Amino acid sequence: MAIIQIPVDDRQKEKIVFHSDMLHYGLYLPGPKGYFYGDIPWHWHDEFEFGYILGGSMLYKTPRCEYILSEGDGIFVNSGTLHYLHPREPKNTASLCSQFIDQSFLSGALGSLIDLKYITPVLENNRLEVIPFFRQDPKSARILDQLLEAIELGRTRQPFFELRIRSLFSQIWEYVYAQAMDLKSQDNSAQVQENDRIKEMLKYMQDHYNDHLTVRQVAGCIPISERECFRLFKSCLGISPMEYLTAFRLQKARELLMNTQKSILDITLETGFCSSSYFGKIFRQHYNITPIQYRNMCRHQKA
Repeated sequence: MAIIQIPVDDRQKEKIVFHSDMLHYGLYLPGPKGYFYGDIPWHWHDEFEFGYILGGSMLYKTPRCEYILSEGDGIFVNSGTLHYLHPREPKNTASLCSQFIDQSFLSGALGSLIDLKYITPVLENNRLEVIPFFRQDPKSARILDQLLEAIELGRTRQPFFELRIRSLFSQIWEYVYAQAMDLKSQDNSAQVQENDRIKEMLKYMQDHYNDHLTVRQVAGCIPISERECFRLFKSCLGISPMEYLTAFRLQKARELLMNTQKSILDITLETGFCSSSYFGKIFRQHYNITPIQYRNMCRHQKA
């Protein structure tokens, strides 16, 4: 089972690597065996994402909606949208390919006519979080075929692939733009404020995850009441503040197990768990494997 690590900065904003500085298109293919191991925690990125399910099924969640996507389905994720991915059972069949483009990829330049008329209205529409594409829907099926064609072009890099990929996404964008315009008239000021508050609290927790954090401290960084803090986490993310903190600590622990030779005790202390036995217990509950077994699996795949 391949371990897929999502690069993020200290604010849980995903760091996208483009093909080149002059072609802001990124293709993220699965590893040799192509499978996910565990969830991809709540994160966001400035770029637009187009995901395609290569195998199995996955749950996509945002603060306002959730979709189960199966093999052959896909999804558009808008810029700045908080989202979470969960491979469904059996987890060792879930495989995903994602393509990323930024604001300048289709428009050519920020502030151009195309940018102002067609790209910016989508980016600034915070009500449009995601658009799912289901294979059984005729309109979605056409878009999914175009995404597959773009994946193949990005993978093989045949002559003129840059022009062909841009042409494909220009066609797909017409549908994305139409969906954004359908939602434009709806009021979303309260949701925007809630998302901003959640991101501030996530940033605080990520900066202090190895401390003995309390909900009062998390709520105080805005500041809001502890009750409002619980409400925001439950309504936007579907989990409590401490559940998110545990998930983030486990993510950091996985990175250390994968990329360093630090002892289990050192990793336990560095990631804010109270004891190595408790760390091992929580790790097994989430991943059905011990920290040592996870490290050995990572080493085996790198060999």
